[in-house]
Amino acid sequence: MLILNDSQDSGNDISRNDRTLLAPLSAPNSFRAWLVQMKLHKSVETIQKLQRERKQNRNVNELKAAFSEFYLMLVLLKNYQTLNSNGFRKILAKHDKLYLMTSGDEWWKVHIESAPFQTSNRIDMLMVEVEDLYTNSFESGDRKRAIQRLHVPPLEEKQSHIVTFRVGIFIGMLCLLIPMVFILSNTLQKSQSGKVLAWRPALHLYRSSFLVILHIIFVGINIYGWSHSGVNHVLIFEIDPRNHLTYQRLLEIGTFLMVLWFLSFIAFIVSSYYDARPFAQPLAFVILLVLLLVNPIKIFYYQSRLWFLKNLGRVFLSPYFHVDFTGFWLGDQLISLDLVFFDLQYFICFYMNDVSWTRPTEKHGVFCSDWSQFLLQTIFILLPSWFRFAQCIRRYRDTKAKFPHLANAGKYASTVLVAVTNALRRAAIVEYQSRRAANPFLYLWLISSLISSTYKLIWDFKMDYGLFDKNAGENKYLREQIIYSSKAYYYVAIIENIVFRYIWIINIFLYFDTSAAEYADIVGFSFGVIEIFRRFIWNFFRLENEHLNNCGEFRA
Repeated sequence: MLILNDSQDSGNDISRNDRTLLAPLSAPNSFRAWLVQMKLHKSVETIQKLQRERKQNRNVNELKAAFSEFYLMLVLLKNYQTLNSNGFRKILAKHDKLYLMTSGDEWWKVHIESAPFQTSNRIDMLMVEVEDLYTNSFESGDRKRAIQRLHVPPLEEKQSHIVTFRVGIFIGMLCLLIPMVFILSNTLQKSQSGKVLAWRPALHLYRSSFLVILHIIFVGINIYGWSHSGVNHVLIFEIDPRNHLTYQRLLEIGTFLMVLWFLSFIAFIVSSYYDARPFAQPLAFVILLVLLLVNPIKIFYYQSRLWFLKNLGRVFLSPYFHVDFTGFWLGDQLISLDLVFFDLQYFICFYMNDVSWTRPTEKHGVFCSDWSQFLLQTIFILLPSWFRFAQCIRRYRDTKAKFPHLANAGKYASTVLVAVTNALRRAAIVEYQSRRAANPFLYLWLISSLISSTYKLIWDFKMDYGLFDKNAGENKYLREQIIYSSKAYYYVAIIENIVFRYIWIINIFLYFDTSAAEYADIVGFSFGVIEIFRRFIWNFFRLENEHLNNCGEFRA
């Protein structure tokens, strides 16, 4: 009985203990806490699983990139092998043709046909092994897709027909929009309320974006010329050979933006006629351009935009970063867009003070009139020259080579003197209105401009183009090696560069001809277009010279 009673007591104790343990779980609050803990535990497991998958994906992507890089090296090595073989064959063929002999062909058979670089197929075997491994490991046996991923397109890559079609559509639209602008501008010269349309402010607000878009189109044509002539711009700019903007894509972007520019300008004319806030049009267009460039969404050539913004940022922070060819090439492009920087002052002041959005206001801010206006314009227009000057100083710091870096810095320092004396000349016009020839800043500007233009001209020909070489041989006044098909291109470029470097002399006649002063803004815009065209020609010969230097140092 004692045992039985003890057992019963023990059973009662166990039941009480079980009820004690289960009591918290039966409480609603405790049950909710338990559910939260379970969800938290599950969330932690999910996060850990995602982290493991992300790490695994990152490792796979890194491995893919390594295979792609290795395959690219094999392609370059294969090209080098082929180049050696073709070089020997062409040299010996020319030898036999020149001397009317067959010894070159015999020498080829004896020495070249049995040479290791001619007979070895080790590179081909390695390329096949990489293709097989990539196909089976990353593309689930899809060899065609694997080859597309590993393939390195040639410089003259076959272009997409749909992109060509779109470029044609945009060019056709421009052929309609350009005469439409002229017709509307001649027809709608006054608004419905009788106010004259504000053409001068419109010119200031629209011309900068036009120059930028025109420059994009010209660079697209540059890329076509480089690719067609064998100038390896992909290597020179150190861009991804598998993923970059071709000339066709760049022309598509440029013509598309030019269509938008003309549509915006037509909208300005029509809204001016109806007094419907016309000055919102140029502002909206500039905002659209900025958003297309800097938006973080992976559309509209995201990788190319990222590459451009990264290199542009390095240009803006020139003294703090190592300078490569891409950096100072971009800096030189900004030099030719100095009118864009000049118009920044007008753009900022206009939208800070014009509150009606229908017509220019007479109200001006602190930095938007008199001497302060010229000061701000000078600071903005000197920014590109400062970027290049800082790059030259950084190159000197890195290399300790006084020439060419300090000499090049002097070229951009001369631009500072031109900009300052020009600002003083323009600011003093009112004081010397009746006796313009007595303006002392006119002569300072004239002397500094002559020195700067001559300095830049000599640098263009000798350093950037590499022309007037003593060893030019039959390429008189040029250089020993030329890539482009006709010498006439080089001689025309020499004449063009001389004329456009001194085109500013026209400003002297405008200075003394007061009746022509009202056209100064149009003349300035024309100078901007001319400078963009001069840079377009400069780009061809600057990259040709860089390509030949790379060939001479076995980097091409």
